[in-house]
Amino acid sequence: MSVLQLSTASVDKLFLEYIKPGMDKMFVKNTVVYDRFKTNTENCLGKYGVQKLQTKGSKSARPSSTSTFPTALQGAFDEFIFFMKRGMYASLQFDGLALACGKGAGAVKDLVKTEVEGQLVFISNSLNRIFWGDGSGRLAQLDAASSNSTTVTIDHPYFGKDSSYYTTAHNYLEVDVPVDIYDTSGTLEASNVAISSLTDDADGTSTLVMASAVTASNNSWIFLHDTYAASEAAGTGVPMGLYGIVSASNQTVGITATSAFQNINRSTYDYVCAQVFNMDPAGGTTLTVPTNKKILECIQKLEKYGSVDVMLTNGAIWRALYVILEADKTMPNPSDKAYWGGTSGITFYGGRQRAIPIVCDDDAPDSRIFFLDSSKIKVIAPNKSGMEWLPGDSGHILNRVQGKDEYAANMRWYYNMTVSNPKAEGVLTYVKHNES
Repeated sequence: MSVLQLSTASVDKLFLEYIKPGMDKMFVKNTVVYDRFKTNTENCLGKYGVQKLQTKGSKSARPSSTSTFPTALQGAFDEFIFFMKRGMYASLQFDGLALACGKGAGAVKDLVKTEVEGQLVFISNSLNRIFWGDGSGRLAQLDAASSNSTTVTIDHPYFGKDSSYYTTAHNYLEVDVPVDIYDTSGTLEASNVAISSLTDDADGTSTLVMASAVTASNNSWIFLHDTYAASEAAGTGVPMGLYGIVSASNQTVGITATSAFQNINRSTYDYVCAQVFNMDPAGGTTLTVPTNKKILECIQKLEKYGSVDVMLTNGAIWRALYVILEADKTMPNPSDKAYWGGTSGITFYGGRQRAIPIVCDDDAPDSRIFFLDSSKIKVIAPNKSGMEWLPGDSGHILNRVQGKDEYAANMRWYYNMTVSNPKAEGVLTYVKHNES
């Protein structure tokens, strides 16, 4: 029986009861940081969200030599204000002939399952990168100008920074995905151009072959198509990610550096800054081998404000840490694993958690180890359902494409990310990818 012979109610049931649960499981299975943070709907106020921050405690407590209570002192509060974003849009399309010719028990499910699984892998990868982003939407930067050419050379401020070039500059790009290119003044130079191939040049740059010729300036930025925003507004740009949250800098929107992080200036108010540590003993920019002592120092300073429950880094640094811990005889019994959101990692003993997992994620920005109190990081959304099927004009999930023998289903997710106590989050910078 084809999907065309199913009732609309049966098709809806197929998407809601068969595909949706599997979709959620696949997202978690194929990502590291997606769905590891609590979704909060109470702080979503229409098109924007508000997260209160205590900036000063009341401190009205002490011993006493008399029966007099201390004078009550009032605490001080501030607010992060941020806008809801179209965090993910996705579309599935089915050919009418293929659907009509689907025969036999389970034929429709198999057809839909194959189409959905391919799309969900891409969505999973995209969501994980967005969760790691800085909220700007920037994916790569041109390393040289391109004049009416299909060849573009790129680098990236977050990747390919070690002399051995363990990570690629095109880490956040994929073949066949349409992109836009904006110069450093925000002028659109190329729109909706797909990437045909990606090549790692093994020198901190990558070469892109585009589907059509582009003319673009040196240092111009690459964005996913239709994600660029010139300023903060509801429904424009991309959601905030971990790189922007675990930072002491104000956020960038598109290519525009703003004077605030979610409405509060980090240059003025230290309480909205995450803690940034430097592995270079001289406080410079020299990549330095990570040590247990420095990691413990980071944890201890962060745990004045929270409880570190995970460390995240990319594969090259993760492997170096594995060798370091093994050599120091601090590698635990293989059966004594530490977990974060169902993901296991190298077990590091220290801090209030006792065993903290060091988790590998190659979407993590290069040369850094991130320390998270994940209970303080919030996903703010209108509802807790995450990615949801969008009813079409008929009120049903699968709808015919006007004028074509094709059927489409669309998904969406509105959300943004914030943090309730930035000082509980930290990052160790200028970390070398080697164990010695």
